[in-house]
Amino acid sequence: MSYTTSVYTYTVRQVVVVLSGTSPRKYMPVYSKPLTLNKGVDNQLQFQFLNQEQKPVDLSSIATAEQQISFRAINSDGTEILLRKALTPVLDINGIFQLNTTAAEIENIESQKCYYSLEWPSGNLNLPVFVDSKAGARGDLNIVDSILPSFVPSQTVTVPSDQTFPESNANANSESVTYYSSIINTQDNPILTTSIDYANYVGNLTIQGSTLVDSGFYDIDSYMYGNAETGASESGTIGYTINGYHPFVKLKFESNVGNIVTILAR
Repeated sequence: MSYTTSVYTYTVRQVVVVLSGTSPRKYMPVYSKPLTLNKGVDNQLQFQFLNQEQKPVDLSSIATAEQQISFRAINSDGTEILLRKALTPVLDINGIFQLNTTAAEIENIESQKCYYSLEWPSGNLNLPVFVDSKAGARGDLNIVDSILPSFVPSQTVTVPSDQTFPESNANANSESVTYYSSIINTQDNPILTTSIDYANYVGNLTIQGSTLVDSGFYDIDSYMYGNAETGASESGTIGYTINGYHPFVKLKFESNVGNIVTILAR
């Protein structure tokens, strides 16, 4: 049985408002729809500039005077400009300008939810461009890996040294000790993978999660390795996959023999 899937190609056009002229009307868009920049490809986003009477604004003088309408991508807490670029005139007499980005220009920007803003020159002033009914000058912007997945490197998870560990000459009769890894911030990712390199390890591993960074941890999964009485121990690397919403994860070790060499997570 065969079937077809419809796909679409189009240029996104966002209506924005500038205050132009002396009209007392106060037209504003009801809301600003989120815009998206896809990593791995070139992007085009169009903006149509209307005035407070909901009419297109003739911006041909900007191109003639070699002035620029600036687009900025701003991180979620407003502390960093991720991208700044001038818009390109498409039909400037009708107030239509376009943002063109190449794949290389956003390659090194992390995928994230952020904001955009526009600034346009009017005489000797640089004025804001409004994107919603509350005269907001920032719109929502998503930078995503939907076209080209990005490589996510593993992070090294430490085991803080200010804890009690099994003695180097520990044996089956040695007392079991409990110690923990550092906190892993999952960035709200629903899947976390981790690997642990064991050396002659005998004991338990409990993977714990929490919605708070420093309290409220609960058990997710538990594992038991080796047997001190028979001399069996675990040496080597074992991988784990943790599914579900666990904003913060840590590893609890309970052992009387062996040690942890390295821990990686992503």
